[in-house]
Amino acid sequence: MSKRITQHAFYQYMKCPTWLYHEAQEGEDIRVPLIKLLQDEGLIKEQARILLSDRKVEEVDLPDLDEASVKTLELMAKGVETIYRGVLMHGRHVAQPDILERVEGDSKLGDYYYVACDIKRSRHLKDEYRFQGAFYADILKEIQGLRPVQGYVMRADRVVEGYLIDEVYANYRLTLDDIERIVDGERPEPFLTSAAKNSPWFQKLHKEVQECDHLSLINRIWRSEMDALKAVSINTVTDLAEAPEKQIKAIPGVTKDRALFLQKQAESLKENKVIFVGPVDLPPENGVVLVIDIESDPLRDIHYLIGVLRINGDVEEYIPFLARTPEEEGRMWQEFLLFIDDYPDARMYHYGWYELDVFRRMGVKYGVPDRIAKQFEERMVDVLPRLRESVIFPLSFYSLKDVAKYLGFSWRHPEASGQNSVVWYHEFLDNKDEQALQDTIDYNEDDVRATWLLRNWAVGDRSD
Repeated sequence: MSKRITQHAFYQYMKCPTWLYHEAQEGEDIRVPLIKLLQDEGLIKEQARILLSDRKVEEVDLPDLDEASVKTLELMAKGVETIYRGVLMHGRHVAQPDILERVEGDSKLGDYYYVACDIKRSRHLKDEYRFQGAFYADILKEIQGLRPVQGYVMRADRVVEGYLIDEVYANYRLTLDDIERIVDGERPEPFLTSAAKNSPWFQKLHKEVQECDHLSLINRIWRSEMDALKAVSINTVTDLAEAPEKQIKAIPGVTKDRALFLQKQAESLKENKVIFVGPVDLPPENGVVLVIDIESDPLRDIHYLIGVLRINGDVEEYIPFLARTPEEEGRMWQEFLLFIDDYPDARMYHYGWYELDVFRRMGVKYGVPDRIAKQFEERMVDVLPRLRESVIFPLSFYSLKDVAKYLGFSWRHPEASGQNSVVWYHEFLDNKDEQALQDTIDYNEDDVRATWLLRNWAVGDRSD
């Protein structure tokens, strides 16, 4: 019997084709439901129902996919207005769009047909969303005799964005062909990316690429660049690290500067050493400094913890601004703004783009005084791009955890991660588990302390 292919296969394929391969061999998705929903970028049912509260909705709430498919077909035959979490099947293809919406038009069903819509929290219309929509459209064509022209995505703010199925159809079909070959047993070439960290089989992939000294160990190398390197017989990290200048100059389609930078990354990996390519552009500090990290629950579309490490000379204090319930998000934000207002001249350090983006969105949602909005724009310092510009680490990834752990920092919880922070917060909300809440607070504190360690290391306070 052929193994089933669901819409989740497109997400897995886009993140890491070997993930799809290992799951097909194991015969099941081993992720826990909450992590699966987090990675699929959806919302919990309670939030989705709020978004659909202005519609007449019939929900298909059956765990068995075959039974759910039968129920969905019954609801479609009745012509109900909106079907939530219906299941569509044709052959080995099984899909569960969040919404099936009735629209006017001739089909096998009568003077109407259905279009599919997914609820996604991302504000960007990603390729995997559109490929999933094309997948829904293909199955709908088999059921109702009409393939929808458009697919749709609803965001957490109720905005619905449409896209033309034909614009992605050719690439979708090529992707589906690849997926079917992998599910049927064809093993894809391993390729290490940060997105592959989402896979339950990431450690297996990482070990595999390390054992074969794979070029994808190099941070942010493109597949096209790897193909170009192979065209001049550079097949491993060691080959690249030891390649003569003549060979480096001959790499097709890669500039000399880029090729030399890739070679320095290969040298760093091969020799397990940090290479400085210039001074790190971070300012000196002699007053109060704030280091900030945010924890968010994307399944509820809220931010529940803004952690601040306040440094004043040799005195460091961690201050958590916490929303113990989703309804307290606005109160937490106002308390944080009052705190920030006391430090108009303090620089605010963070790692990555996320914190500034959240502050901008929270300002729109709950308001922010102009002087503090200006402070966010002018006084926030992102450590990550300043490191990238000047330092090559012997690492495949430059996440906070990867770099800080390399420099000797340890998180207290053995399973510390952004995803588990959300899991702990859900455990607190659902079960009043105070230890779970403390785990996410401790995790946040460790993040800000790790960020401060990186900043100090980068400006010269380094320990061997």
